[in-house]
Amino acid sequence: MKRVLLFFLVLALMAGTALADPLPLLDDLAEDISELYDEDDPSSGTFIYSCRYPHVDEEAEGGAEINAFYDYLLNDTVSNMVPMLQEAFEGFDSSMTVTYTVTCNNDDFFSVLVRTEKDNPDQSMVYWEGHVFSRKHPSAGYTYSLPKLLGILAPDENEEWLEDYQTEKADKLIREMVWSRIEENPDRFSDCRLTEETLSQVFFPEEQFYLDENGDPVFYLQPGDVFDDASEESAPVTFAVPLDEILDEL
Repeated sequence: MKRVLLFFLVLALMAGTALADPLPLLDDLAEDISELYDEDDPSSGTFIYSCRYPHVDEEAEGGAEINAFYDYLLNDTVSNMVPMLQEAFEGFDSSMTVTYTVTCNNDDFFSVLVRTEKDNPDQSMVYWEGHVFSRKHPSAGYTYSLPKLLGILAPDENEEWLEDYQTEKADKLIREMVWSRIEENPDRFSDCRLTEETLSQVFFPEEQFYLDENGDPVFYLQPGDVFDDASEESAPVTFAVPLDEILDEL
C-alpha cells in the first residue's frame, strides 16, 4: 500500500514539474548605434542608441508571437524614432538606452518590465513600460489586455465596443484600489503631487502593469508623475494587487 501511495506521489511531483515550463531565453534582440556627428571634430557631439529586448525560443508555446512584438518594436524605433532624435540633437551628446527585466515566466504568462533612459542637453529622464503576454492565447504583435487577464473579456473577443466597456470598468476599479493604497501610506506618499482626480490623467491601468513571478498584476506610475523630487534613477512607483483581490471587487 505504501508503495502505491509513493508511486502516486512521484507522479504528482512529476506533473507539477511538467507544468513549470518557462520560455527558454536566447540571445537578446539587440541594436547598438554610435554616431559622431562630425568625424573631423570630436566636439561636435555623439549620438548613442543601445537597445536590448528579450528573444525567446520560437518553437516554444507563444514564443513566435512574443518575438514578433519585439521585432516590430525594435525595427520601428530604429526606423522612425532614432533618426528624429539624431536630427533633433545634432551637435550635442545625446543617448537612448533600453534595457529589460523578465518579471514573470511560466507556462501561462511571460511578462517584461522595460526601462528606457534618454539623455540630452534639454532633459534626462527614465521611462518604464510593462509588457504582458499570454502563452495560451498568443497574438502576434500585441500584448495581453487587462480585461482578458481579469477574465471579464474572452481571450478571442474582438468586439471593440465590448473591449472599451470592460477596459473602462477595469480601469475605474484599479484606480480606486491604487488611490486607497496611496491614502493608506502617508509616510511613503507624504510629498505626492497627485489627487484622486489627477490620478486619471497620468495612470492608465490597462497599459501600466506587468506581472510578478506568481502571475499577479503589479501596477505602476512614472515616478515623475507622483513626486516633485523624483530623480532620473528612481524606480517605478509600484502597487502590487493580487488577482484574487481584484476579482473579489469586480
